[in-house]
Amino acid sequence: MMKKKMRNRKIKKYNKFFSYNCAERQNRNFSYKDFSYSNSYNTHFTNSIFYGNNFYKATMKYCGFNGCKFSFIEFKSTNFRGCRFKGAHFENVIFENCNLSNTHFQGATFKNVYFTNTGLKSAKGIKDTDLLTRINNHNLKLSLNAETLEAINECKTNPYIVSSGTLFYKKKGRLSNSQKRIEKSLSKQERKQLQRKRQEKLLLHPKQLTLHKVNIFRLLDNYPEEEIAQGLHLAATSIDKDFSSLSYFIPYIKKANCHITRQ
Repeated sequence: MMKKKMRNRKIKKYNKFFSYNCAERQNRNFSYKDFSYSNSYNTHFTNSIFYGNNFYKATMKYCGFNGCKFSFIEFKSTNFRGCRFKGAHFENVIFENCNLSNTHFQGATFKNVYFTNTGLKSAKGIKDTDLLTRINNHNLKLSLNAETLEAINECKTNPYIVSSGTLFYKKKGRLSNSQKRIEKSLSKQERKQLQRKRQEKLLLHPKQLTLHKVNIFRLLDNYPEEEIAQGLHLAATSIDKDFSSLSYFIPYIKKANCHITRQ
């Protein structure tokens, strides 16, 4: 009976490689490193660089990020309880469903930073909260030209873009309890194949995908809409690997528009 309970118990994902406990990690370049599902405690990342990182469901309690630079990062469901961001710089960053309780931001600077479903009441040191954009994807109005909409629709046909959660919110679909039990009895490889098939079914019904409007705004903060449209067209036909950061589109935007300029 005990073994059966252990098999049915959900095993939480854990990223051991980028989890630190009371460590010193100052002056490092962590660009594009995957911190998703990591668990760090009381670690100093002072003056380090973070660009294009994935922090999905990371726990970073009582860590020091003083003087760090954060660019093109999605903090999704990240727990920053008790962390220190004194003198840090945030640019083109989104905090979505994050815990910022008892965090310290004295002297931190913000440029094109968005907060979605993330409270700031217990965050300390932010002098002018009006500089921060608190936004909700559902109530956000976004007007795009026909070429951009066409490029976005083209991106719906690319399974890697769809599953990245960057341009569209992920929709896994709800499973019944019986389906969950059957899936648990399968091997890891069989479960992955089943999940991929569900993702492919979503691609057959692109209208079900919800556009991540906040991330489109983040691209518009950096590039003209015409350039974004060209970049998304190229990305839709070129991306063939898993990714998780909006920054992954930047090389495609630059490459597509560099080609146009040469013509």
